[in-house]
Amino acid sequence: MRTRLKVILLVATIAVMACVALVLCYMPNDDVKPSIIKTTSTFGGLSATISKDSLCEVILDYGDVAYGATATEYIRFTNDTLEPIALLNYTATCRCVWIDLPSKAIAPGEYGEVAVHFDSRGEFGSVGNYLTIETSDSGCKVAIWMSAEVEG
Repeated sequence: MRTRLKVILLVATIAVMACVALVLCYMPNDDVKPSIIKTTSTFGGLSATISKDSLCEVILDYGDVAYGATATEYIRFTNDTLEPIALLNYTATCRCVWIDLPSKAIAPGEYGEVAVHFDSRGEFGSVGNYLTIETSDSGCKVAIWMSAEVEG
């Protein structure tokens, strides 16, 4: 079990690095500087900061999920820019993951919460997916790497 966990963590780390490189390749502004953020907050989910001209990347691990179950995790995004930021749309590498985005823009200094859902039906063993969120500011990039271990 311990060796399996090490392998999962190694694969997840490599996948995250590959995804960061992929996202950075498609960034239109050469002045954009990436910053990887992973912070646990007191509200029971993850917290991350959206900053001007940066990549906000969140690592979301659902842990063990029973086959057929739907798991939900929450991420609180704080707007560290001087303008409102709207989370407009998202893309995911799998239809088994979807996001409930805030209905209005996040004001400067305020936060907005998203719910990230994972449906384990049709998935087996170690699962990893990558999501990107389009924002109203092309310089602010948001990406989520999610992983889970589907049991059953």
